[in-house]
Amino acid sequence: MNQSELFSLLNAKDSEDILRHFPSRYESLIPTPIPAEPKAGDKIIVKGGISHLKNINARGSSLIRFKVDTLGGNPVDFLLYQQPFYLGRLSSGKELRVIGTYSEARKVYRASNVFDLDNYYVLTGIRPIYALPRKVSNSYFTSYLKKTLSYPMGKIRKSKVPSYLVRKYHFVPEYDAYRYVHLPKTDKELKAGLRVFKYEEALEYSVKALRRKKKADQIKKKSGLRIPHEKINQFVSSLPYKLTHDQISAIHDIVLDREKEKIRYRLLQGDVGTGKTIVAFAALYANFLRKKQGVLMAPTFELSKQHYEKAMDILAPYGRKIAFLSGGTLTKEKKKILEGIENGAIDLLISTNSVLSEKVGFASLGLSIIDEQQLFGVKQREELLAKDESNDRLRRSATPIPRTLSQIINADLDVSTLNQFPHGKRNVKTVSVSSHDPIVFSSIQKAIDAKRQVFVVCPKIDQGEKQTSSAESVFKERTERFGRDKVQLLHGRIKKESQNEIISAFASGVKPILVSTTVIEVGIDVTSAGLLVVYDANYFGLSSLHQLRGRVGRDGKFGLCILVYDGENKEAKEKLDFLTTCSDGLEISQFDLKQRGTGSYSGSGQSGRSELMVCNFVEDQTRFSYAKEDAKEILSHRDDKENKEYIDSLDRSKDFLIV
Repeated sequence: MNQSELFSLLNAKDSEDILRHFPSRYESLIPTPIPAEPKAGDKIIVKGGISHLKNINARGSSLIRFKVDTLGGNPVDFLLYQQPFYLGRLSSGKELRVIGTYSEARKVYRASNVFDLDNYYVLTGIRPIYALPRKVSNSYFTSYLKKTLSYPMGKIRKSKVPSYLVRKYHFVPEYDAYRYVHLPKTDKELKAGLRVFKYEEALEYSVKALRRKKKADQIKKKSGLRIPHEKINQFVSSLPYKLTHDQISAIHDIVLDREKEKIRYRLLQGDVGTGKTIVAFAALYANFLRKKQGVLMAPTFELSKQHYEKAMDILAPYGRKIAFLSGGTLTKEKKKILEGIENGAIDLLISTNSVLSEKVGFASLGLSIIDEQQLFGVKQREELLAKDESNDRLRRSATPIPRTLSQIINADLDVSTLNQFPHGKRNVKTVSVSSHDPIVFSSIQKAIDAKRQVFVVCPKIDQGEKQTSSAESVFKERTERFGRDKVQLLHGRIKKESQNEIISAFASGVKPILVSTTVIEVGIDVTSAGLLVVYDANYFGLSSLHQLRGRVGRDGKFGLCILVYDGENKEAKEKLDFLTTCSDGLEISQFDLKQRGTGSYSGSGQSGRSELMVCNFVEDQTRFSYAKEDAKEILSHRDDKENKEYIDSLDRSKDFLIV
C-alpha cells in the first residue's frame, strides 16, 4: 500500500489528517497474572521463551501450537489459528510477549498477538488500537505514523484554540501532543497529549452548540390560539384506559412547550410499552387546539400504518382530517393528500420517510414528531424539521442514541421519561448464554407448551462470508427440531403481502415460532409473546437489543430474553451482561455512549466513527463544563482578534455539523 491509497481510504488530504485519526482505545502490554483455573474468555499477557513449537495442518487449516515458559511460573499453552505468517517469527527459545484468550473447548489460550521484546509498544507497555478500514492493517498504519513523527513537522497547522486558552491550561505544543497520543512512552505523556485534543474538541462542540441554541432561540413560533387546558383534561378523561402519572406529567410538559413563544426540542423517552404513543397523540391534540398542523414520521410502513389506524380511532372523532402517506400510496391519492397538506385541509400527516419529499409542503406546521428516532439519520431528521423551522420538535424512543444523549447531557434537549407501565411493571428476565447452552431449546419448548409465542432473531438473512447465524439456517434447524407446522421465517426480502400473512399466523398462535431478522424490532405487537432468542447478540447494538426484548412480556406475564453469543468472546459477554442487569433506556444509552462515542453528527447514518474522536460525554463531563464557559467567553467577545479568527475557522469547517 502506498501513501495515496492510505490517504484515499481514510479520506485524508495530508499527513496531518492522518495524525488526527486518533486511536479508538489503548491496550496495556504489561504481563498479567495467570489464573489458576481459567474461564472462557479470560485474557492474559505473558512474557517468556517459546518451547514445544508445533505446526499442524489439518483439513486445510493451519494450527501453530506452542508453550511459553514464563519466569518463575508454569508453561502456558497457546494456539495460533490460521496465522501461518507467524511461523517465521517463532522459534524455540525465542523471548516473546504473547496476548491470548482462554478457550474452554480446547483448554488452551488462543494467541491474538505475538510481539518481539524490542517492539516499541512492548518497551513502553502502551499499544494504541485504531479503527481502520479492512485494507489498512494496524501495523502498517502505526509504521506510517512512526515515520511521519520521526522528524519535526514544520507544516503542522497551528492550534485553532486561542493562545490565551493554551496558556491558561498549560497545554503542550501541538507536535508533542501528536507524539504523545500516537507514540506514548508513559501514561503521563499520553494524558498530556489527550488533554490537548480533548479540549480542542470540547471547545469546538461547545461553541457550535451555543451558536445553534442561540439561533434556535431567535426563531419564534407563528401565532396560534391559546390551548384550553380543560380540553386537554377532557381528552385524557375520554380515553378507554387510565394514564400513568408519568404519562400525565409528560403531556403537561409538552402542552407547556406548545404555549411558549420559542421553539422547543423534547425527547419522550420510555421503555417499550410505557405508552409513548398516547402521549404523542395528546401532544397532537393540543396542537390541533392551536389550529396548527402536525406530522408524525415513523421508520417503517408497518409502524406508520399502525399509528395511522390508532390516530383514526383516537383523534379522528374530534373532527380532524388525518392522512397516511407512504411510498406505496397511489398517484391519484398522493396528489389529493399533497394538496390537502398544502392548503391546510389535512390536520395530521402520518408517514414514512416519504414525507421528506420536496413535494410535501405544509400550510401551518406546528409540531413534528419523529418516532423511533434512533432509526433515522441526521439528514433525514433535519429534512423534516426544515419543512417549517418554527414548529416544535418531539422525538420518541425507548433508547436514545448516543448522539441524542450528548444533547441531553449538554442541556440542548428537554427530556420527559416514562418509567411506569400502564399494566404494572413488566416482568422480563434477560440472560446471556454461550451458543452451546441447552437452555435455548428447552426454553422454546416450555414456551410452546405454555401457548406462548417465540421470537428467534438473527443478524442476517443468509450465511454470506461472516460466520454468524443466519435466519435461513436457523429456520431450517428449528423446523427440523419442532416441525414445519410450528416455525415460520420472516425477513425484508419477503413480499409485504406474505409478511402480513406470516405475522397474522404468528400472532394467532397457529405457528408460534417466528425466525426473523430485525424487521420485528418495531411495529409488531404480539401481546402473548413470551420468549425472545437473539443469536450472535454481540453483533447488535444495545439499543436494538433493548428494543427487541420489548417484544415479549407485553401481557404482564413473565417473559424471557436469551442473548446468545460466542462463549469465548469476553468483550461480548461484558457488553451483554450489562444488558441483563439494566432495563433503563437512558442508562443503556449512557453505557453505549461510553463504549462507542457520540456517533456521526452529520450524514444519514446513526453509527460510525464520531467527529468527536477522543472526547466522551460521559467521561469528560468536567472538561465539557470548562469548555462551555470558555465558549461563552469567546462568543461574548467575538470581536477580539483571536476569538474572531477561531470562530471564522469553525465557519470554514464543514466536517463538524451539530444537529
